[in-house]
Amino acid sequence: MTQAGDPRTEIYQLALHAAPCGIMVVGDRGDIQFVNQTLADMFGYSLEELLGKPVEILLPEQHLAAHRRHVENYARRPEPRPMGAGRDLEGVSKDGRRFPVEIGLQPAQTYSGWIVVATLIDITKRKAIEERLRKHEERLEELVAERTWELREAQREKERVLEHLIQAEKMTAVGTLVSGIGHEINNPLYVVLATAEALTDEEDLARCRAYGHEILKQAKDIAETVKNLSQYAQPGARHDLQRVDINASIAGAVRLARRALRDDRIEIKTTTSPAPDILAKPEEIRQVVFNIIRNAIQAIADKGLIEIHTAQEGDWVAVRIQDTGAGIPNEHLKRVFDPFFTTKGPDEGEGLGLYIVHQIVTRYRGTIDVENPAGGGARFVIRFPIADQKNAEEERP
Repeated sequence: MTQAGDPRTEIYQLALHAAPCGIMVVGDRGDIQFVNQTLADMFGYSLEELLGKPVEILLPEQHLAAHRRHVENYARRPEPRPMGAGRDLEGVSKDGRRFPVEIGLQPAQTYSGWIVVATLIDITKRKAIEERLRKHEERLEELVAERTWELREAQREKERVLEHLIQAEKMTAVGTLVSGIGHEINNPLYVVLATAEALTDEEDLARCRAYGHEILKQAKDIAETVKNLSQYAQPGARHDLQRVDINASIAGAVRLARRALRDDRIEIKTTTSPAPDILAKPEEIRQVVFNIIRNAIQAIADKGLIEIHTAQEGDWVAVRIQDTGAGIPNEHLKRVFDPFFTTKGPDEGEGLGLYIVHQIVTRYRGTIDVENPAGGGARFVIRFPIADQKNAEEERP
């Protein structure tokens, strides 16, 4: 026990009144039994004006009913409630100013009954900061949404430009294809014409049948050649993705390259292994392979070899295309997929072929790398993810 005039009592009083938070003791009847100076100053009262008064004097009138219900509930089950546990309230000062407070409660049993020790802090500044932060967050969300929209629009525009570039590059290549394939059509067409002319004068039925079979054979060759050319040149719809047999697409591209590029100096050798399907546009896979073959042929000065290998590597289908050309200078390896980058002459393209290859491969979530193998030449390694039900559904419009 401490007595009046006891130095310890004076220290306790000083500590209570100097505390940075408001402290108030409320009796079981809701009367204020003690307040410190910090709380009195917070609400604009003197200590004497608050002592013995009901605690409701510190609450806005519209909150009184809710406060009484809370007091009743709390009296049935008094328990500590620390600050920051969801007890943000609104107080009202002597001059009617309303301000937010955070409150903590600590019940205690005394010889005369229950009391509640309440600690309060004025959180006006904190609420103002929180409001500013909220507005900043809202503005940030708006900016992010605007930026996201801009990025999406930029991506859509990039896709549109890429589609035009792919088709334009195809049309440039079609000129090469047409000049190379011309004789593939002219030769069988000449046979058809000559055989048809002979057929008009032939009276022997057996020979007529033989001539007819020859005409049919040559016509099928012409149809196959035209089909290969049209498959390469067709644009295709944006979302007509399908399961593609990579080996079949490579075979089609190689046939087209052999007929169109007609370079007897160069042998194209294909070694394929059974591999799962990939999800893509067939004509774009053919374009990838054709562009790399054409690039390899342009890099081979004399006789040479282009080797194409396929294999499954885990969840990927890998395609390796290697030539025996001069290789790619090391300082150019990181730039070969850049648009308009080329070391060729002005008559050999605009530097879009490998850029388009890279764009097509990455659009299908694949990867493409280029390296100079130890034996010389260049090697392109392309990997496509295996088609499964999940990514097939993700790619649907």
